[in-house]
Amino acid sequence: MEIDEQGKKLKLWVRRKKAGLKLICSRCGQHVPAARIHEVCEREVRDLPCFEYTTTVVVETYRVKCPRCGIRAERVAQLPSKAPYSKRFEEAVGQACESAAARQVGRRMGLAASTVRAIDLRYLERWDARRRQTPLRQMGVDEIYRGKKGKFLTVVCNLATGEPLWFGRERKKETLDDFFRSQLVSRQRKRIEAACVDMWEPFRTSILQMGAAVQDHLRQVPHHAARQRCHRRSAEGGVFPARAQEAGAHQREEMVAAESLEEPDPATPR
Repeated sequence: MEIDEQGKKLKLWVRRKKAGLKLICSRCGQHVPAARIHEVCEREVRDLPCFEYTTTVVVETYRVKCPRCGIRAERVAQLPSKAPYSKRFEEAVGQACESAAARQVGRRMGLAASTVRAIDLRYLERWDARRRQTPLRQMGVDEIYRGKKGKFLTVVCNLATGEPLWFGRERKKETLDDFFRSQLVSRQRKRIEAACVDMWEPFRTSILQMGAAVQDHLRQVPHHAARQRCHRRSAEGGVFPARAQEAGAHQREEMVAAESLEEPDPATPR
């Protein structure tokens, strides 16, 4: 252990006993015995602070000889990515982003705003992978105007939860067809009972073609009626107050997904 009292920094070294050591290949997930350790490495990551000290942990990691993949780094649960931050530190940053902007969290943690956004994105991806998603039965489709440079973004959401599910460039029929083809399997498409769209013909055509092939009783809810229903539900305390934490995560997912689509597609002619 190393302490810098003037700089308020704490550095710890962690070593693991090889007796009963369980190693997992980072590529295939297969268990590898400790006898097949190829190389011992050290990795320095930032962890949660201890009192007023900024804590850094030097972790001993291994490169193993996997029977399937060859020489690979082991998978460590507390080191989910290649970034120099532990999993619990990234979870603390992600939870802080639910109630504050990235710049405020960065000033509090001593990080750049771009680093906070990257950590928050990884936190949301892990959260999304382990949560149970609500089946899509009532879908809403609309577009967002991003200006002359960004043009339009197509947004698909779940009307039951108010959660944005997917973003696509442009507002063409092929854009919505790509959502049905790439994001939903046949069983999920059959569960859709209602679709809320405006009078934009490419969206209506795509949904009607999907409904004709999947479900004959697919109907279109008037756009203004569904919007009034969402506003009324929010005013009456329907979905969002009971799921405040998930709603905050959904809003950050929407912002992150929209920012990732802002850059123009080089394959699209101007």
